[in-house]
Amino acid sequence: MHAMSRALANRKSLGCLVALALVGTAACAATGRADCLSGTPADGLAAERAGLELEWLVQIPFNAATSTVQHVVIDRDLVVVQTGDGNVVAVEAGKPRDGAPLPGTILWKHPIDAHAGPFQPAAIGAGLVAVAHGDGVHAFDRTTGQTLWSHRLGHLADAGAVVSDGWVYVPFGDGKIMRLPTNPFRKPELAAKPAAAAKQDKAAAKKPPARKKGRSGAVKVESLEPVVLREGGSVSLQPHPFKDGVLWCTDEGELVVLDPSGDGWRRNEFFLDRPPAGRPLVHDGAIFAATAEGDLVRIDALEDSAGELRLAWRVLLDARPAGPLFATGEQLVVPLGDEGLAVYSTKNGELLGRTHVCGRVVAVAAGRIWFVDTVGRLASIDLATGEVRDRFCLGGFTFPVMNQATDRLILASPSGAVVSLKAHE
Repeated sequence: MHAMSRALANRKSLGCLVALALVGTAACAATGRADCLSGTPADGLAAERAGLELEWLVQIPFNAATSTVQHVVIDRDLVVVQTGDGNVVAVEAGKPRDGAPLPGTILWKHPIDAHAGPFQPAAIGAGLVAVAHGDGVHAFDRTTGQTLWSHRLGHLADAGAVVSDGWVYVPFGDGKIMRLPTNPFRKPELAAKPAAAAKQDKAAAKKPPARKKGRSGAVKVESLEPVVLREGGSVSLQPHPFKDGVLWCTDEGELVVLDPSGDGWRRNEFFLDRPPAGRPLVHDGAIFAATAEGDLVRIDALEDSAGELRLAWRVLLDARPAGPLFATGEQLVVPLGDEGLAVYSTKNGELLGRTHVCGRVVAVAAGRIWFVDTVGRLASIDLATGEVRDRFCLGGFTFPVMNQATDRLILASPSGAVVSLKAHE
């Protein structure tokens, strides 16, 4: 028994040494221990016992002696880390792809003037990464990090930007959103046609369309000039890409969807009637939002020419929500602060589970809800049974990272060690 224990300890030490070689000395700065990864989720053996697989572990290159990690933004196959000294660093993520660098590879690093803050969370689009900071926004090539363009807003950005279908949207100036093309040098195209017009035969399509009243009209050429949109109120929550447009929520609780339609853009609103309790969530084409008063709603956008927003269901929570919503499949996880958390059906709002185990939810991965408990440990709850399953020491991985975008558990240290874990295969 003692020999087995010593062998297991040796295996742990070996795994820790390998990880330390990858991460470097900065990953241990937070704890000052040579075995700082042992027993944490970054310890491969400990992760395996919890049904997880250590996917990658990387040290972000920056001066951790004078600055710390400020934002970690997660997309399907890219993770962007922003540091307080102005560095923007992109890391390959997701599943391995033919011709692409291995997950965990640092793709590029781009410095921005650290004195031009505050820095907002980055926006990751199909071809670029947009970073709003101070009174400007910068666009970098997603693959190479090359600077594509910069634009001054004239006022401080109020929240992070969002990239959607060829456009960048940035809330700024306490009541406005700037819309910019992802490629300001592209050839202008005809504005999108409504669905009915798209079905016209070739003969009819050759004729110039007549001007009509209402939303539809003559087809126009898009403008690539920056446009200032009125938000309808202050926006301090980062918008979402939604369909071919953008979704934002004002601080008063007005949801707005703006998307291209016919010869221009259509705007639809939905009023929550109360301030939102965190950023709304977009999942499977639907919008989920919680209010500070304890309402939980699902909102659908109608698939017609108007695209109006419609309430699908509304439930009253038994406690006030705290923190962002998380979704996986048809299950919606609602953190309730000191009152625990609840799980609802995304389809009809039915309560599927309730627990009074409390903590700050960070991800849903490997069939479990992962959260940081009240004493600072990483713990998990089985999504099917509601049982508490695992508890980890976080070690130096204390920087709060919340992943609503993928099925990975991603942790980070203030000094720049970032680890990605997935369900064990």
